[in-house]
Amino acid sequence: MTREVELKLEVEPDDIPLLRQDPVLAGARSHSSNQVTVYYDTRKTRLKKHGFTLRVRSVGERFVQTVKPTADTVGLMSREEIECEVDSLKPDVACLAQHPLHALLNGKATQLVPLIRSDVTRTSWQIDRRNGRMQLDLDDGTVSAGERSQDFAELELELLDGPPSSLIVTARRLSDHVPVRIGVLSKAERGYLLANGALGKTVKGTPVHVRAGMTVGEAFELILHACIKHYRLNEPLVRREREPSALHQTRVAMRRLRSALSLFRPAVEDVEFQHLHHELRWFTAQLGHARDLDVYLHRKLEPDERSRLLKQRASAYDDVIDAMNSHKVRRLFIDIVGWVALGAWRRGKPASRPVVPFAGRRLDKLWRSIASSGRDVAHMDEHTRHLLRIQVKKMRYAIEFLRGLYPKARESEKAFAISVEELQESLGKLNDMVTARGIARAPSDDGWLIGSYEERRHLRAAEDAYRELLRAGPFWRDRGAASVDLEKV
Repeated sequence: MTREVELKLEVEPDDIPLLRQDPVLAGARSHSSNQVTVYYDTRKTRLKKHGFTLRVRSVGERFVQTVKPTADTVGLMSREEIECEVDSLKPDVACLAQHPLHALLNGKATQLVPLIRSDVTRTSWQIDRRNGRMQLDLDDGTVSAGERSQDFAELELELLDGPPSSLIVTARRLSDHVPVRIGVLSKAERGYLLANGALGKTVKGTPVHVRAGMTVGEAFELILHACIKHYRLNEPLVRREREPSALHQTRVAMRRLRSALSLFRPAVEDVEFQHLHHELRWFTAQLGHARDLDVYLHRKLEPDERSRLLKQRASAYDDVIDAMNSHKVRRLFIDIVGWVALGAWRRGKPASRPVVPFAGRRLDKLWRSIASSGRDVAHMDEHTRHLLRIQVKKMRYAIEFLRGLYPKARESEKAFAISVEELQESLGKLNDMVTARGIARAPSDDGWLIGSYEERRHLRAAEDAYRELLRAGPFWRDRGAASVDLEKV
């Protein structure tokens, strides 16, 4: 069994000539080969569900079978793998006798079927740096699943000798001349998405598998990687197709990422934290105007007004795409991956402590900020409601991140989560009305602006959700101390 440390970057196929001319590769010898890789699973994808991938790859005249655990991480990865030579592109379960997959398959390869195939030209370079030696593998080709296929190009940086930081340093240097981006999909993941018809579609955030027994650092890394993956899976749809639902999800991903930084701040704040926090806040702000116009354009508008706003929207999307394509943003995500894996915060004591007590304290602090706001939402001014909405949103993301820590409180957590979501939705609708006032040229009585029947309806819904949330109480505490005295709040 070997352990590989690698960093995956995505490259646009049109940028491959630029990559080949990059100074990082100057003077390094390269060799190319054609590779065919077939990924196997049972028809009901038992391997995937149990966290494994099994592939067979042609390497020259050899065939190499590899088993890897699937990873909830992106970018910089360290994973154990088991390899053995086999006779053909068909799998051989015999060399997995000591692996859990052997029992999972009852020792029989007959349960396995080919689900995914990749056909690539791999070009490899080995480069030496003062503090590290690595191999760069450029894969340019096609992944297919059933009748669906997609062209792709990716660059894998594998550490051969030296510290993992050398991979990050090399990725940064590459990004100075080539528009590379952090890669978030393995070929197997790409194939599974393709098979399900989900590749290239708007993606919502997926569950984060934080578990009791993890340290603060392990939980934080898992959460941030999930947020980066959420962003990167939606980003191409915004850049290439200007898809409003994808823009919404990229904005949600950035808010979730920033909420995670806020949630874990006492344990992870170091020299780099403030810089990354500032850059993420700037980038998130670049997404706001286009999203506000998307929401506003759902209204009934006069033709001249709609035409004016569509022009504004096109310009706003230009700004979003320019930001996404900028060196500043592409480098930002490389820096975040490097900081999460190797930052100074990881050497501090808080990062190595158990996550459950830390999570409880952080949830308590959020809860106090919400419960002390007062339940009379209708009499809050716009600024106070906006501040409450931010705290409620942070709470929603926090419980989504941390719900795996409280399996015994599933029912109470569900009731709490429903109330949080309903409160956030109602406060969000009220905020949309405030935003609409800044976009509209003239007053309107169509139910979107402040003072309307629609506003009163959302205010009532927000008050109801707020009271339900207070009744539900903090599910992460001992239930005997969880209820809130409404008369004292």
